[in-house]
Amino acid sequence: MPAFTECSFGITMPPKNLNILFLNSIEKTVWGGLENWMELCGVGLAKRGHRVRFAGREESQFLNRVAVHDNTEIIPLKHSGDFNPATIKRLAGYAGWHNINVMLCNFVRDVRLAGLARKLAGKYKIIWTPGVNLARKTLSHRYLFSNFVDRAIVPSKYLRDEIVVSGYIDKSLFDVIPIGIDDKIWHGNREEGESYLRRRFNMPDNAFVCLTSGRFVKQKGHCHLVEAARELAARYDNIFFLFLGDGPLKASLTKQINGYNLADRFIFGGMLEDHQRAVFGADLYVHPAIIEPFGIVLVEAMAAGLPVVATRVGGIPEVVAEDKTALLVDPADPRQLTNAIERFYNDSSLRERFGRAGHIRFEDNFRLKTMLDKLEASLIRITAG
Repeated sequence: MPAFTECSFGITMPPKNLNILFLNSIEKTVWGGLENWMELCGVGLAKRGHRVRFAGREESQFLNRVAVHDNTEIIPLKHSGDFNPATIKRLAGYAGWHNINVMLCNFVRDVRLAGLARKLAGKYKIIWTPGVNLARKTLSHRYLFSNFVDRAIVPSKYLRDEIVVSGYIDKSLFDVIPIGIDDKIWHGNREEGESYLRRRFNMPDNAFVCLTSGRFVKQKGHCHLVEAARELAARYDNIFFLFLGDGPLKASLTKQINGYNLADRFIFGGMLEDHQRAVFGADLYVHPAIIEPFGIVLVEAMAAGLPVVATRVGGIPEVVAEDKTALLVDPADPRQLTNAIERFYNDSSLRERFGRAGHIRFEDNFRLKTMLDKLEASLIRITAG
C-alpha cells in the first residue's frame, strides 16, 4: 500500500506525479506578475517530482526566462489567432503524446486554445489562473467557461468574488491560493542593502528611500505618488523616490516629474537583476495602486521587513495587515499618501515595528512552500476527480 499524505485542503490522498503544462500567450516582450507566478510554481512543482512544461509564444520573454531551469521543457507556439488550426493541432498532439494531466491557463484565449485542443486529443483538466478579472458578460465567455474550465485558481478572495459576478463560474469551483515567494532569496542584510542602493544610484548617506515597484500603467497609480512627492520634497531634503520597473507610462511620468522640478528626487531604476538587494536597502515601500487584485510586491516588501504604505483596494487588505504591517489610504488621494509617508518618515520606531510584523506575516502566510503545498494538493485533487 502506498503511503498517504494529508493535503492542505483537508483531503487525504496517495502521492501522485503529474504531467503539468502552463499555457501563457503573453506578448513576446512582456513579463509580469502572472508570468513570475507561473515560473515559481512550475519550477517548484518540478523539484517535487512532477513533469512540468511551459507553452507560449515563440521567442517570448516568458519562454526564454523559464527555459533556463532544469527539469522543465518549453513548447513554442505560433499565436497568430485564437483559432489557428495549426496551433490547436500542435498543442493537442503534444498533450496527447505526453499524457498531460492538467493545463493551467493565463488568458481567456489560452483557455479557449486548451479547450479546443482537448476536443482533438487528451483528457486533461483545464484550470484558469487569472491574475486579473478577464471574464466578460458575453455569450462567448458563457460558452467558454461553462464548457472548458474545470476549476479556477486565484490569489485573493477579492478576485474570486469579482469574477463570480460574471455568473459563468460558480464560487465553489475556485481555489484561493495566495502567492508565495522563495524565502531563501529574501534573507538580506539591511546595512549592506542600504550601502548598495545609495552607491548604485548616487544618493546621500542620509537618504530616506521610498521604493515603488511595478509596471508603469494607469492601474498602478504612480502619478498620484508623484503628486504626493511635491509636498514631501518641499518639506524634507532627503526623501527620494525609487521606481523599479518599466512600462508605457514612463514618458508621461517623467514629464510630470520634470514639470514639478522633482527630477533630482526621482530615480527610474529599470528592471534590476539584483532586485532583492534594492528592496532591503529601502526605508519604505509605497504602493499607490488604484486597481490591484493581489500585489506580490507587497509580499516582497514584507519579506524584506519593510513597512508599507498602500491603497485600500482590491486584494491589498488581504495581503497586508492594516495598522500592523501597513498604513492603508484611499486610492487616487495624494494628500493621504503624503500623510502616511510622512508619518513613517518621522517615526523610526513605527517603521521598525511595522517591518518586524510584516516579516512575521510573510513567514506565516506567503512562503513559497506554503503556496506550493496548497497548489499541489489542489492539482492532485482536481486530476483525481
